[in-house]
Amino acid sequence: MLPPSTTRIGAAATLLSAAATSLAQQTVATGNGSWAVLTTQTQVVPIHMLHFPGDKLTFIERVHDLNPIPAGNNSATGMPYTMSGDGFTQEQYDSHNTGATSKWFHGNANVLQAGFLTDSAEFDVASATGKLIDRKFPVTKDLGKLEGYAFCSGHAQMADGNFVVVGGDQFWDHPYFGANRTLDGRRDIRVATPSNATSTAALTKVATIANLVVAYSNNGTAFNGPIDPTTGDTSYWGRWYPSVVTLPDERVLIMGGHSLYFDAGNPLANNPTWEIFDPVAKKSSDKTTNSALLASKFPLNLYPVTYVLPHSGDVWMHAYNDSVKINIASATETPHVAHDLTKENGLMGRNFPFVGSNFVPMMSYRDDYKMEAWFCGGVNSTGVDGKPVYRSDANRWYENCPNCPPTKRCNSLELEGTNPQWQGEDMPLARSQPTAINLPDGTILLVSGSGKGHQGGVFGLPVATNGVKAAVIFNPRIPIGAAGRWTVGSEALTERHYHNAATLLEDGTVVTGGGDSQNGADPLTVNPTDMTLDVYSPPYKSIANPPQLVLPLPAPSATYGQRIIVPFTSAVAQTISQVSIIRYGSGTHSTNLDQRHIELEIVKYATDKLLVKLPANANIAQPGNWMLWAVDSRGAVVSRAGTVNIRASNPGGDAAWNEADTVATPVFTQPGAANTQKSAAASVATGSLVAASIFALASLLV
Repeated sequence: MLPPSTTRIGAAATLLSAAATSLAQQTVATGNGSWAVLTTQTQVVPIHMLHFPGDKLTFIERVHDLNPIPAGNNSATGMPYTMSGDGFTQEQYDSHNTGATSKWFHGNANVLQAGFLTDSAEFDVASATGKLIDRKFPVTKDLGKLEGYAFCSGHAQMADGNFVVVGGDQFWDHPYFGANRTLDGRRDIRVATPSNATSTAALTKVATIANLVVAYSNNGTAFNGPIDPTTGDTSYWGRWYPSVVTLPDERVLIMGGHSLYFDAGNPLANNPTWEIFDPVAKKSSDKTTNSALLASKFPLNLYPVTYVLPHSGDVWMHAYNDSVKINIASATETPHVAHDLTKENGLMGRNFPFVGSNFVPMMSYRDDYKMEAWFCGGVNSTGVDGKPVYRSDANRWYENCPNCPPTKRCNSLELEGTNPQWQGEDMPLARSQPTAINLPDGTILLVSGSGKGHQGGVFGLPVATNGVKAAVIFNPRIPIGAAGRWTVGSEALTERHYHNAATLLEDGTVVTGGGDSQNGADPLTVNPTDMTLDVYSPPYKSIANPPQLVLPLPAPSATYGQRIIVPFTSAVAQTISQVSIIRYGSGTHSTNLDQRHIELEIVKYATDKLLVKLPANANIAQPGNWMLWAVDSRGAVVSRAGTVNIRASNPGGDAAWNEADTVATPVFTQPGAANTQKSAAASVATGSLVAASIFALASLLV
């Protein structure tokens, strides 16, 4: 065995070598990021996007009308022979199905080739290939009204890493594959699972939402459920655009939606209630609880933004311009903070169809998990002349406004602070219906959206145009008004309007998709279904020699408060300024309630590994799969994230740590992205690293 002094000298040499390597690699993020095409063939339009470990994505689309016409029904010309109920006249159908370039209502070519009706597909990012998921939809009308497709659903990752998909849409007597089909997915509770070595991807109905709703009887009078699904009137039994959130106890909250679809003038179309789904029993609760907030905000109360609060474990919910806190155990709703839109110069409340983006910046143990809800972008109903913009059909506050300008306004609210108040701030670009994504360096990426109009419009009739392609990066660590707080990035390759979606991938890039002739850039509908995926590489991807994790992680599953080891492939651990976890998310319609970003405490440093502490409880980090990220002092993000499943029932026990491996804790100016803003900032971080290295060298040689 070498004498202690020799061991210390060797360790010191290793430490200095690591510091020298860091100096040699010292760069900062350059440029505005870059875009590339991942694929032009996703099999279905990625309107709903569910992200599984291994970068497997489940997509759900709108079924496209009209599909192939049965033989003998004008099949020679391909002309539709019946209206589908989407609101078009027969003349409109006819005009859009004439001419060599029109492809409207000809159906999804991939589905036609497969020979079975489906709304979903799995896409593997690594191979850039997709495969349709056979939903095995029933053929007969009686069965079809009991099960249907998942477009317009809400979804959330469950504790086991699979996704629950709730509610959906309906159609009746539409021609598909030689027969008229009826599908009604508004009541379905499904589980989405990824493919593996022995099975294909699936999206399977496992339960039905609570059968306690208001509905019309055949003579037009209202009555309360339950409803016999086979003989009763199911017109107003369903959830269309609901929100779904996994709770700390692993049950699933199903919130709101409309019972029919967007029938704004019909109060019976509202479903201002919530219920609880038990994923173990595969059963929803026998009762629903009314929400006064959702009832009061009809019809603009769809996809209400809903978060679990890190301290109380209560649920915070926002609809249109107001918010509440809900205690699930007592089934009570307490008013929180309203947003006074009269002070926002025409800003519309941010629910369908006037949404902006929603996000929560990274929460951290450093400030006891301060949680802020942010909304950016949306629709302004005041024109440049200062007068209200005319609404189509009527001037009612909820009517379509395809000529309304977007807003650059952002608003934020601290959710568990003392006397919280809504704050306002402008981002560089105005856009409606963008999507926001938490990035591993603590910044927020905003992509997609429209320069005029908003969400909505049936297939082929967009109410949004003028795509906003430029990415925008928000750094909440930089003070308001300071350089670098908002950065305009490079322009996307594709306009994405209504039904856009995006998610963070395991290599730190962001994939964007969606848009089904709602893109506003294709008025003749030459390309009615956008099957492309684009990938954005944020500026941190330009930093050379990023740190690399040893994968898979030593602890692929863990429990709350557990200390786990984060190993690296080289001696770079002392350059790591931030470790965090980001939840595998699911997004649709510019909304992602699943994503959540939490900084982890670094307890100890070694030359090539860290000991970090997971969040203390499920209020902070809901059970499920999380991506584990590390960021170095340059702002470089690990080349690929690790995956860890966190839940209370997982085996616990802190990782064994050899104290002889412990080295001095480095000091950084700030963790994460703040070090990437300027070369000077990076130099300060490098200086801190060198100082820490010298200090460690001195301690080792004593």
